Amino acid sequence: MSTVSDFYNFLDEIAPFSAQESWDNSGFLVGDGCRRVEKVLVALDATEPVLDEAARIGAQLVITHHPVIFGSLKEFHPNNIAFLAAERGIAIISSHTSLDVADGGVNDCLAAALDLCNVRKCGDELGLLRVGELKFDAPLSCNKFVRYVAEKIGVGGIKYTPTEKPIKTVAVCGGSGAEFFRDAMAAGADAYVTANIKHNFFIDIRRAGFCVLDAGHFCTENTVITPLAEKLSAHFPDIEIDVSESSCDPAEYWAK
Repeated sequence: MSTVSDFYNFLDEIAPFSAQESWDNSGFLVGDGCRRVEKVLVALDATEPVLDEAARIGAQLVITHHPVIFGSLKEFHPNNIAFLAAERGIAIISSHTSLDVADGGVNDCLAAALDLCNVRKCGDELGLLRVGELKFDAPLSCNKFVRYVAEKIGVGGIKYTPTEKPIKTVAVCGGSGAEFFRDAMAAGADAYVTANIKHNFFIDIRRAGFCVLDAGHFCTENTVITPLAEKLSAHFPDIEIDVSESSCDPAEYWAK
């Protein structure tokens, strides 16, 4: 029977925790490493609905992308998700920026979700960005590309900077990647898909005449969850690995 530590060790192999950013808190965050595991739930975030689901299906371990403990934890009480997990005997392992940079991680999965071809790493020294070409024979217009992205990753709304330039080559970085837009431009991308773009970045991007889409933090990163669960299932064939049905975008979108 596999233990929580076995899952930690496998995640450390496919997305080494040592590669995480200095400010991050990826790793084994809640629970007993020696506990035997029969069921695992995989989700982007450890939320109360996700923990309720884990308890309902009898999962001993929840694996998330975003750390359940982030920043300084000054209180530990029932309003804290980590407390609730510990109280229910549910272990949590989080693979955050280590999974962003890993081969087959968040950014490769986002590129795959958009069906990009000839995908390559580019940009900063971490190799976060991926650049590839759309599968279509002809480039897409900006409006068609925005609709295409929304449909492929299931996001309810996208903010973007428009362009008249046809779009064929696309850069991607799941989650907060606005600061890498110049790397995307330098790599020859016609458009860049990321999330969490602040107002000042939109100003700079628009002045640069570049097309950047803010396609939502959840939807750009959630593309990794099913592939991660599939990798876990292949390595631990005797363990039930489930993708959370309770995990969802905390934001809702209104369309006029």
